Amino acid sequence: HAAILIAAGLLPIVEDINWLSVTIALLATDASARMLTEARPPSWAEQLSSALRLPFSGPFRLFSDFARASRYGRRRQVKSGVLAGLLGWAVPLLLCAVFAALFVSANPLLERWLNAIDIPAILGQLLSGRSLFWGAILCLIWPLVRMRSLRRRKRGDSKQSAKATSGDPLDLLGDLTIKRSLVLFNGLFAIQTAMDLAYLWGGASLPEGLSHASYAHRGAYPLVVTALLAAAFVLVAMRPSGAGARSPLVKLLVLAWVGQNILLMLSALLRLKLYVDAYSLTELRMAAFVWMLLVAGGLVLILIQILSQRPIGWLVSANAVMLALMLYGYSFVDTAVVIANYNIRHSYEMRGTGQRIDFAYLWALGPGIIPAIDRYAPRIAAVGNAPSQVKWGWSQGKVASYRDGLAGRHRAAQIDWRAWSFRDWRLSRYLASVPQAPFKAILPSPSGTPEER
Repeated sequence: HAAILIAAGLLPIVEDINWLSVTIALLATDASARMLTEARPPSWAEQLSSALRLPFSGPFRLFSDFARASRYGRRRQVKSGVLAGLLGWAVPLLLCAVFAALFVSANPLLERWLNAIDIPAILGQLLSGRSLFWGAILCLIWPLVRMRSLRRRKRGDSKQSAKATSGDPLDLLGDLTIKRSLVLFNGLFAIQTAMDLAYLWGGASLPEGLSHASYAHRGAYPLVVTALLAAAFVLVAMRPSGAGARSPLVKLLVLAWVGQNILLMLSALLRLKLYVDAYSLTELRMAAFVWMLLVAGGLVLILIQILSQRPIGWLVSANAVMLALMLYGYSFVDTAVVIANYNIRHSYEMRGTGQRIDFAYLWALGPGIIPAIDRYAPRIAAVGNAPSQVKWGWSQGKVASYRDGLAGRHRAAQIDWRAWSFRDWRLSRYLASVPQAPFKAILPSPSGTPEER
């Protein structure tokens, strides 16, 4: 009877496709399916009621079945339901999106590729009439794919079912979530690592309109943030009761990811070095070098802790010792002297390439730069006589005047014994032997020749 009914119902649609023939075909298909799936043939009233609900129950039935599948997985104590699967991918995809955003901000090539994607066109295709049509067809045929009996079955133990349905909340940082996250992260980081190895370290040719300088001068700071987030996630994955302690695969994925993060920090250090070469050194960039070395050292310690199976307490103590030693050593560094020596030695005035000396910034560093000014000013004057005609950016005598002004400010500050320090004492001894700018008589004139002052 079911075969005869569906054959008769499909004859009108074979003759011509219109609203009436399609409606008859759907009603006949639903009635035939009911006849085949019900334990006993339903009455004509039940058939008619089911057929009339068919066009409207599809969307509700679709989402209801997703929820039922999730509850069924939890009743079996298996996180394999559809909803559980979607939530299990939420954390990996969300963190992957955060890392991808940081990589795009640090990598102009990735940014160019992303801008080349016509997102409005893709959304237009997804929201096109054809997509809506197939979505409506899915909702229309879903009740036929998963038929429900017209007669409600009694549950043996409703209380037990309700308890099973409530279940335990989904573990958003469970073993499966950690594995999925690490697989995605390793793949994403591998893209960035391969690009850095090819373009930053290997010097491969970039697309037209993008130079190696523009590729390298971006991304040092976003990559540090990326490494810090990665380290935090590694600590979660490798906690004593975490997935890393139970799964060798998770441990292997973590080791691979930490290795990629170490390469990432080395690339960040190289980026910052190239940035300083192009735009000179500042106190903030010196601090960034120290910070990156700390992060890279912390990643190496994480690697040692995982391989040697030491407790988390050892990792915390080792990082604290490394931080204390680094800051203790940095406290002896005279940043003003380092910055002044580097910026003048790599300046346009000294080498004919690079940035001009930013004297306004140098004066703001304080009297500690005076020995560097005295050391390099005669050399710059000599370069000024060369055919390249490289000259000071400041007017004649201005540099000497500012230098002597800083010296006078230092002497005035040292009158108060409470301002004494060993670093200032060494500068005072230098100024006692060189009281005034020794290069006044050889500063270049606008024409590039020495002029007596």
